[in-house]
Amino acid sequence: MKARLGAGGIVALTLLGAHLLLGVGRVPGKVYGDRFDEIERYRDNGAATFLMTGAVPNGPAEIDWLREHAPERCVLLWRWPADGALEFAAALLGPRLVVDERVVPAGATTFLDLPIATGELPSGERGQLVLQGTDDGGLRLTVRPE
Repeated sequence: MKARLGAGGIVALTLLGAHLLLGVGRVPGKVYGDRFDEIERYRDNGAATFLMTGAVPNGPAEIDWLREHAPERCVLLWRWPADGALEFAAALLGPRLVVDERVVPAGATTFLDLPIATGELPSGERGQLVLQGTDDGGLRLTVRPE
């Protein structure tokens, strides 16, 4: 038994197929366009700004400052609270090793055979560099006295 479509059925199937093709054709263009815009913003602004702008206060500035002033082969200390921007810090600061300040003995100058980053902050404070989370999910730089 063969089923035959009448003229109305053929028109309905044709319209359905055209509708599906147009719908599927529009989605990738929009998705790809958005993704290309994101890639361009990432390249233009850098990882810290791309990931943190609008999400946390002062996050990108602190990460960028550390990337410029802390050597790549060093330990950077971090301090609680650990929510918010601090969750991204280790990935954004690599290859620097980001370590919880509580596991590094007071007075230590190295940890795991790496020097602990020291320096002077823009505020004039001097000591071991510490990236501290804030209660609002942001970041601030402080020091641990040497």
